[in-house]
Amino acid sequence: MADLTQFDVRSAVRIARVVQAVEQEPRRASPLTFDPVLEQRRDKPFRVCTYSGDWPVGSPKIVTFKYQTTTPNTVSATNLFLPLPENGTRDCAVAKDGTAWFLVQAQMELAHAFTAATLTTSSIEFNTLPVVAFASASTNKFTLTPPTESVIVGASLGTASLSFSRKNVGVFFASTAGTVAISVTTCSTAAS
Repeated sequence: MADLTQFDVRSAVRIARVVQAVEQEPRRASPLTFDPVLEQRRDKPFRVCTYSGDWPVGSPKIVTFKYQTTTPNTVSATNLFLPLPENGTRDCAVAKDGTAWFLVQAQMELAHAFTAATLTTSSIEFNTLPVVAFASASTNKFTLTPPTESVIVGASLGTASLSFSRKNVGVFFASTAGTVAISVTTCSTAAS
C-alpha cells in the first residue's frame, strides 16, 4: 500500500506563497478564449420552383425559385425521370445533389382514363380510373368510328308518290330487324 502524502502547516504556507506569487505576476499573454464559430451560409438543398415549356428526359431547364424575388433566383436543373409536355408555366420541386440540381416532382393534374368498355344490349358502358396527368389539357386523342347503316327517318306522301328520307347512323350492336310492309292499292275518286 502506498503512503499518503502528509502536509504540515509549514508545507501549506509554502505552497500558498508560490500560488500567490504566480497569481500576482503580470500577464504576458491574453488568456485563452473561444470565439463563436461563424456559420457559413448554406444553400437550401430543396426548392419549390416554376418552369415553362416542355422538359424532355435528360435535359436541363432553367427554373425560377418560387417566392424569391432577389437575384440570383434561378438555377439549371436536370430532368432524369419523365418527359413533361408543353403546358404553360408550371410548379415543380428540385433538389440539390452535390453542386447539381435535379427535378424531383412536377405539377400534376387528375384525369379519368378509360380502362374498359362493355357492350350491353342498349348501350356502351365505359369504366374509368382516376390517374395522374402532367398536363391539364389533352395532348392526344383517339377516335372510335362505328359501322353505319342506312335507316328511314321520315316519310311523306305527295300527290304522285310516297317519299322516304334516310340517314346513315352508327350502329354499335345489331338487334333483331323488323319488317314493315306497305300495301299499294289503286284508289280512284269519283268525279263530281
